[in-house]
Amino acid sequence: MVRSATSGAQEIRLIVRGDDLGMTHGSLEAFEKGFNEGVLTCGSVIVPAPWFAGAAALARKNPQWCLGVHLTLVGEWVGYRWRPVLPWDKVPSIVDQDGFLCASPKELLAKKPKIEEIGAELRAQVSLALRKGIDVRYIDTHYMGPKDYPGLTEVIERINRDFKIPISGWANEKRLGSIYNVPVEQKEEKAIEMLRNLSPGLWLWVTHIGIDSPEQQALVHSAPEDRFESPGVGAHRAAELKAILSPHVKAAMKEKKIRLTDNKDMRGW
Repeated sequence: MVRSATSGAQEIRLIVRGDDLGMTHGSLEAFEKGFNEGVLTCGSVIVPAPWFAGAAALARKNPQWCLGVHLTLVGEWVGYRWRPVLPWDKVPSIVDQDGFLCASPKELLAKKPKIEEIGAELRAQVSLALRKGIDVRYIDTHYMGPKDYPGLTEVIERINRDFKIPISGWANEKRLGSIYNVPVEQKEEKAIEMLRNLSPGLWLWVTHIGIDSPEQQALVHSAPEDRFESPGVGAHRAAELKAILSPHVKAAMKEKKIRLTDNKDMRGW
């Protein structure tokens, strides 16, 4: 796919963002495939996750990748806990009694977290990513949206201004539907259908890619309503990876004259 620097009024531009890089070891393999063999154009890194160091190593090895920080306040997996980047006793209102990030937005909000602690932790995540050699091209949020807690929007805007890093989803991108909850065997077909229905403009397709492995299948969501029948997420994330690698998906993009782009030039849009 050609990524040109110019765009016309009738052009369809598409950012394909992969979320949760560094969440698992399997995510590292998935993102390498997505960038090198598929239509992935951006990757969002979870800094508090256990495989962040591996994600940072990939970033240093592949400086051409467009990577962002997936600002994280919640670790939603059963038995798979993440601690904040800051010492947890410095941000006690955003962690549980054992110093781990809360398992859901509901659990976090029930604690009435201090907005200054939220801001300190999120800024620390961006700072650590930069310190580890990631050329942070954008920020976005994991699981919790800016409107989910009073003051969170302002915290994110301050990070945007202070670090001069754009916010993914805040540049008038139109959101492509998700295939996250689509049955495994239907994800590719659904992706093609959505692409064929795109109109001119700038679009954002958010994906959650991975591989089907024991590690990925062990990931069970803490919220029963967000669990798959498997119940792990391995098959679903592997199917999303298959979709962005699919020659049929690439053919649909070519047929529709979709231009893949990323967040590197967001300031100019």
